[in-house]
Amino acid sequence: MFDLLLKPKFYSKCKSALRINKVRLETIKKKRNAVENFLKKDIADLLKNDLDYNAYGRAEGLTIEQNQTACYKFIEQFSLCISMHVSIMQKQSECPEECREAIASLIYAAARFADLPELRTLRALFTKKYGNSLEPYLNREFVEKLQAEPPTKEMKLQLMHAIAREFSIEWDSKALEQTLFKPPPSEQYKALHKSWARMKQ
Repeated sequence: MFDLLLKPKFYSKCKSALRINKVRLETIKKKRNAVENFLKKDIADLLKNDLDYNAYGRAEGLTIEQNQTACYKFIEQFSLCISMHVSIMQKQSECPEECREAIASLIYAAARFADLPELRTLRALFTKKYGNSLEPYLNREFVEKLQAEPPTKEMKLQLMHAIAREFSIEWDSKALEQTLFKPPPSEQYKALHKSWARMKQ
């Protein structure tokens, strides 16, 4: 602690924010793991009781949760990378190459994670030191995870199969797939109409 007081302002503020951020991330990780495990068990129970469509309905919620957890893992990795290089960052006016992606991504994350207020402190420190020069280094995979579209039918089915394997449930998805991928009534009618027309020719 006394060591931090003797360090320059950028170093001490950065290290302090990263330390508090790490504690918050640990707490968030525990809560998210508990929620995901609950949702997985819920889906597994529904599959065991042949309530496939209900399980399918819950799969989207679990996919969204898993996606969000992946975003927090990214933040954890970026924070660790910066934490390891704060001394170098303090000494140099240019941003170290190995930190560019991490810093650009944490600046981007600051406005999107209200439960991690220290990211805003870090954003202020980094933008004061580097301006907006690091924007091109933003991690694209992280951005895609944050802006993820709702999961497709295939993605949800894939997740359900993974849960069935994890909980050793013998699950046949054929009936559910037939329901999900059956064309809507209007398309069925059009297909029948076409086949009748061909038969008349």
